[in-house]
Amino acid sequence: MSGYTIIHGLFNFAVLAAALFFIGRKLIPKIFGGRREQIVEDLKAADEAEVKAKELLAGVEDARRKGEEECSGILDAARETVAEEEKKAEAAGRKIADGLQEDNRKALQHHTRTLRNELTQEAMDEITAQSAALMAGDRYRAARARMTERLIWRAEEGLTITRGELLTFREKGKLSMEFRSAEALTEEQTGRLKTAVLDKLRKMGEEVTEEQLDLAVCVDESLIGGVYLRLGDTVYDSTLKGMLKRAKNSVSVLEHDDEEMIDALKEELAAVDREPAIYQKGTVISVSDGICRISGVSDAMAGELIEFRSDLRGMVMDLEKDNVGVVLLGDYSSLQEGDEVRRSGRIIEVPVGEEMIGRVVDSLGNPIDGGGEIHTTESRPIENLAPGVISRRPVSVPMQTGIKAIDALVPIGRGQRELIIGDRQTGKTAIAIDTIINQKGKNMICIYVAIGQKESTVAGCVQKLREHGAMDYTIVVCASASESAPMVYIAPYSGAAMGEYFMYKGRDVLIIYDDLSKQAVAYREISLLLHRPPGREAYPGDVFYLHSRLLERAARLSEEAGGGSMTALPIIETQAGDISAYIPTNVISITDGQIFLETDLFNSGVRPAVNVGLSVSRVGGSAQLGAMKQVAGRLRMDLAQYRELAAFSQFGSDLDKATRQTLHRGDRMTELLKQGQYAPMDASDQVISIYAVSEGFADGIELQDVARYEQGLIPYVNRRYPELRTHIMSGKKLGDEQLKKLRQLISDYTAGFGA
Repeated sequence: MSGYTIIHGLFNFAVLAAALFFIGRKLIPKIFGGRREQIVEDLKAADEAEVKAKELLAGVEDARRKGEEECSGILDAARETVAEEEKKAEAAGRKIADGLQEDNRKALQHHTRTLRNELTQEAMDEITAQSAALMAGDRYRAARARMTERLIWRAEEGLTITRGELLTFREKGKLSMEFRSAEALTEEQTGRLKTAVLDKLRKMGEEVTEEQLDLAVCVDESLIGGVYLRLGDTVYDSTLKGMLKRAKNSVSVLEHDDEEMIDALKEELAAVDREPAIYQKGTVISVSDGICRISGVSDAMAGELIEFRSDLRGMVMDLEKDNVGVVLLGDYSSLQEGDEVRRSGRIIEVPVGEEMIGRVVDSLGNPIDGGGEIHTTESRPIENLAPGVISRRPVSVPMQTGIKAIDALVPIGRGQRELIIGDRQTGKTAIAIDTIINQKGKNMICIYVAIGQKESTVAGCVQKLREHGAMDYTIVVCASASESAPMVYIAPYSGAAMGEYFMYKGRDVLIIYDDLSKQAVAYREISLLLHRPPGREAYPGDVFYLHSRLLERAARLSEEAGGGSMTALPIIETQAGDISAYIPTNVISITDGQIFLETDLFNSGVRPAVNVGLSVSRVGGSAQLGAMKQVAGRLRMDLAQYRELAAFSQFGSDLDKATRQTLHRGDRMTELLKQGQYAPMDASDQVISIYAVSEGFADGIELQDVARYEQGLIPYVNRRYPELRTHIMSGKKLGDEQLKKLRQLISDYTAGFGA
């Protein structure tokens, strides 16, 4: 049984081996044949890859070699740039060092003056104290008696009763009088003073008796000698104490060596006026929010300067029946009810003159730039009548801003008033600063009045003006946001007074008010505190007069009146582009045109963001160079048409060829009128670039290349046609030959641009 099983197993194995032999005989060649073909193809691909790798390595080697050459060129250029920047940095460093040395020198001079003034005042205190002690003795009793007699004689000869005191007497039926003296007056002396007052009133047609004089007599030994007479609000001070006090107050900083100090003080004392001091006084009855009410000073004038005991000054703003409203110009924290004040007898004024140029001053003309005192010999009232029609002549001389969009579309002339209006942060101040920078070398005095701005902002503007050399012909009047409302209110008038000094001397002046909307707010605050009735938008009814009497002072004078000019660029801030608000409409009606800056244009990158449709100059081409008027004549219309079509084309895609061409050229005009800040252009350069684009030479230029095209075109034309600049700046139009040559040069440059 077991043998049979073994034989059966061997038989099965043989059958299986035979089957595997026959199957493998067919499959193995087939399998390995396919593998062999695959291996051959792989070897062939490997050869091709090797060839490509060798080619790639050769290309990499070439690229590496070229890269090394380019890197070498870049490094050389970088080294040159670094060397140039190092030279510029070194020059800038020297300039800054020189400026610091100059600032330190000015600060030292200011400190020295302050110290000498303190020493001088201490010396005067000692001299006045010693003089008072000396005169109080019996030795000078006769001299004191002569002082008393001098005042009585003066009262008998030339006593004055003001109109205010006369009206008070008629209303109350009494006239208050006060006699004060260091020694008791005799009945005869008192009678003579009363008789002098009665005689004066009777000569003025008044029926008066002795009982109607409300007389108070007292002895005050502190007066040392002489008589103090008060008649109504007017004071006649003939006391020795008053004379010494006037001597002390009259001493300024003495420019003398220490050895000469005593002699100089003696000269000051010898020059003291021995005549009685005559002034009108009053009393503070209330102080609140920069406004004080004063009783007395019945003859005060509107706008008059009021003097307080300290260095504080005030300006009369409100004239009531029984009191005067005064706005306080400075720190009034020490002012109290009952303090004595005096009339100055003059309208508030500011220092003017060549010495103001290059300085930063406050609304009263006091320096705030750390450069020391300003020694001027002249001053002008901040309020002044505008020149009359006979004193003016037409505005016909251009005042170039250096900004293409303005000089081409909204030309400004010397003596013009052109409003800059727009929302906050739309570039209004940038236009003003660029205009000042562009006046370099044009014999123009510039005045920048910063109204209600942050001090850091004003400091930044001043620094930019210094960097561009514009402070050499510029005065900055700063009434910052931290100042009181009265200081903000008078700042524009102070700037106008400084400008008028130069205008009436035949000079050309540019004054910028940045901005008048803040001045109007300050005036509204003052008016509401003075209890004046509010009107539209809570502004008082005379707010129009606030700006009209300021802007009317800008003019171009006739030769007989001086021949100078003052160009005003007021700035007004709008809310959400609303030019129909109260203050914008007021100023628009006063000025000779406006430059409207649009927020949407500014945010879309069009800067300056001048809205062509709403901007206008009522002087027009009369104040434009002939060549500029010639090439930019149709620019306004083309741009206005472009803006309208651009808005319309947003609603449709199928545009005809003429519309597409208008939009195409309008895009390039808009791109050309874009201009960076602190980069004003000469008028001749503006004419070249505007002519090139308006005549279609830039139609084939890509939009992003327009700025580069302009930057290359201007020097190209100036090099090959230098006499063109002289002709353009002469104000004449371009002739046919000049236009032909200009077209040829622009055409040649355009053909080679980008090649």
